[in-house]
Formats: sequence, structure tokens, C-alpha cells
Amino acid sequence: MRFGYRTGSAAAVGLVFAVTLGLGSGAVRADNQTPTVSAVSTNSESLPYSVKLKKVKNTAKTLPTLQSFASGQIDGLWVLIGGRTNGLHKFSNSGLKNFPPRDQNDRIWVIDPATGDRWSRKLSDSSLSEDQVDALSSTAMESMQLGNTLYVIGGYGYQTSIDNFATFDTLTAFDLAKIVLWVRAPKALPANEQDLADIIRQTSHDVLKVTGGQMTKLGKRTILAFGQLFDGGYGDPDFDQVYTTQIRSFKLKDTGQKISISSVRHDPTAPNPTDYRRRDYTLIPFLDINKGKMVPKASALAGVFTETDGMFTVPVEINKGGHPSMADPDDAETFKQAMSGYDSAFLPIWDEKHKQSHAVLFGGISFVYYDKSSGTFVEDTGFPFINDITTVIRKKNGSYKQVLIGRYPKVRDADGNRLRFGAEAVVFLDPSTPVTSNGMVDLKALKKSRGKKSTVVGYLFGGIAADAGNNGNTVASNEMFKIVLKPQ
Repeated sequence: MRFGYRTGSAAAVGLVFAVTLGLGSGAVRADNQTPTVSAVSTNSESLPYSVKLKKVKNTAKTLPTLQSFASGQIDGLWVLIGGRTNGLHKFSNSGLKNFPPRDQNDRIWVIDPATGDRWSRKLSDSSLSEDQVDALSSTAMESMQLGNTLYVIGGYGYQTSIDNFATFDTLTAFDLAKIVLWVRAPKALPANEQDLADIIRQTSHDVLKVTGGQMTKLGKRTILAFGQLFDGGYGDPDFDQVYTTQIRSFKLKDTGQKISISSVRHDPTAPNPTDYRRRDYTLIPFLDINKGKMVPKASALAGVFTETDGMFTVPVEINKGGHPSMADPDDAETFKQAMSGYDSAFLPIWDEKHKQSHAVLFGGISFVYYDKSSGTFVEDTGFPFINDITTVIRKKNGSYKQVLIGRYPKVRDADGNRLRFGAEAVVFLDPSTPVTSNGMVDLKALKKSRGKKSTVVGYLFGGIAADAGNNGNTVASNEMFKIVLKPQ
């Protein structure tokens, strides 16, 4: 998990008052962004698709346990960088105990999801400096893939040279084809490219010193949305924590030999903690309608933490200029997200027929969960791990709604406890799945090519697995799930 201040005790994380929740009753965190949340629909039959997860067998025998990593894919292979190999961090007064450096992922992993085969190589098996290795072993980095290049920014981890924890300020470009060869068959590379240091490109800048944010490209600008700077050990008496409370954007230049950033913008220029003090959220793509044309934009869903340790509920939309906008939280008609408010695996879908953007959210950490036995939605001020699957829909008029569409399949630990997944996990689309220009599953094209058949459109991998909603045991997951989509 990414620095979640979470003990399972509502009183420990903020003041709690008895307030009526929008979809039920009970104690509600008055320190959330809004005192109520929008009702979650259970009418999944009205959706133009259904989505189910199917567990892939025996992944524990081959795949690494990883969460909060950066990832890309090429030729059907996944490339995983950074992250952690353990579960939820501890809450002691020692940064070394809460984020043990030995649990930082100091390898680059290559995985073939079709066979379950995996390969890895240590970052230190190169001429990279100690600081470079530490930066690329960090957790909660921001990343995006453009073509066959994976770009990675920032991250939090132990920096050996200063004997302390830090947020890194580096942007790294990885040519994925070369990285795969460096891991699997380095002698297949030219002699001058067999050292990892010779096949990555890096630059540093204060604006890149971010962890727990999200990264994407809109128009000509690279977007670095929200997140925080955290220097010092988590739990240590001395640390520096500053939320960016803004969208940082810039133009990224990559010649194939060097990378650089220019034309840096901060929006808003002055800090806005009331609306934008966010990290560890899900950033989803969507298509907006402008004069009859589809315009790619992004939406930051929920996230943590408000100034009084609550969860945000109102999405923030981001345009190609890097400008954020948010609906009025005090307006009764404004959508307030109830479920999966923390960073979770998601599947983006474009419904051309109805001009709607969908984001299927797979479990994770939530303010509200669905109690199947009673058929009711329950608010939990401890922000539990959940197994519920919902979709957040952005309609063509700009309004949102959330629909409950299912649950993870039953996966149990050695003690028989049902595990909960999704937090800090990643979805990898199958290369054969038709997508829009901004990477959303094109439902119309999928239906045209495959009819109404159930189709594996991708996989879900990694993240945190928990054996209880609150106060349970957690591990980094190596479970893999097939994502099966059926157009209606």
C-alpha cells in the first residue's frame, strides 16, 4: 500500500460523527470530502457488457509477489519495475520496520502471461550507480507507456547514500524491447547496449519529485497529477510530507538518446488542499464530446487524504492543457464516489453507441462495501479491503454514476480465509483487444469482430491481498486473473 494511514479504527484516523449516508445509515466520516456519497446502482443488467474474473491456476509457483510497481508490455510480455514484495506496511515508529529496504523490488521482471514463465535480473547487475538502483527500486512511482517506451517518474524508497528514505526526482525512459533482451538474453544486444546503464535515458528535476500520483499524456503535454513528496522514514519522528495539491504538466522530449522536460506548468499555481490534496487514487481515461468530436481527457477518482484524514469523493477532470476542474461538492446532483476510492486495478471501456466512458474498478480499498448476505451497502470508516467489482460511468452529458457488477472469484489462503484483491494491482490488456486512441477497450469494435462471445480482454496481476477487510494479514499478491468481457 502507498503510505495509507489505516488501522481499522475510525477513531484513530479522524473524527467520526453520526450522519446519514446517501445510500444507507450509520456512522460516517464527517472529515471525508463530502458527508454523503452517491447511491450505487445494482442494475448491472442495463450495462452493454458483463465482466468477470477467472483465476489463473498455479501462479504462486512461478510469478513474483509484487505491489505498487511500474509496468509496461511488449510482444505479449509484461515488464515490471520497482514496487514492493511484501503487503501493507507496518505502523511502528520506525521507518526501517515499516518499509524494510529488503522488501524493495530491486529486479526487473519479464513475464509471459500465456505460459506463466518469468525471468528477472537485478538492477545492480549493471554499472548503474547506487542512487540509480535505489530510485528504480522504489515504490509508488508514476508511469506511462507510449509506443514501446515505458516512462517512470519519482517513487519512494530507501536511499543508501543518505541512509534515509526519500522521494526521488528522476524521470527514466525504458525501451521495452531492449529491456526484455537485457533480462532474458543480454548477448543478443549489441556490445554497446549490454549494460543497462547504456539502454535507459534519465533526467532529474524538482517537479518530478513525486510519489503516489499518476501519469499520463494528453495532447502534447505529459500530465503528472497530484501525489506527494515524502522524505524521511514513515513513522520516524523527523520527516517531510508535502502534497503537491496540483496538476504538474510539461512537454517531454525524447530523442532516443536523451530525454528532457520543458514548458513546465503548475495548475493551480497556489496550493489547493481543500480539493486537490490527493494521492493513491485511480486515474481513468475518458472521451469527452466537443462539437461532435471525441476529445481524450482523464479523470482522477477519489483518493486520500483530506486535511482531516478522510477520503475524497468527487472526481477531478483534467484536460490536455493540464487544467483540473471539479464539480461542486455541495451540489446534491454532484456524483460522490462511494466504492473503491483508493488506487485499484481498472479496465477502461468506450461505449460508442451511448457515447459513454466506463471504468471497471476491481476491488481495492473502499469507504463502502456491498454485504451480499443482507443485500445492502455498508459504510466502513476503517476503509476496508473489498472484493466488490463496480463500474464508474461517465455519461455524454458529463455526469457520473457507479454500478455494482460482481465480485472476485473465491480465493482462500492456507487458513481458509477468503482473500481480497485489487489495491495497487495492474490490468494488462491483451494485445489483440481493440482499443481507442486513448487506450480504452473499444466495445463496438470488439462486438463487431467477436460478436457477443465471452472474450479474454486482458489480465489482472499483483497488488495487495488481504485476508480481512480491516486488521487482517496482508501480502503482495502473485495471483493472476483473466478478465472476461461479454458484450450485450
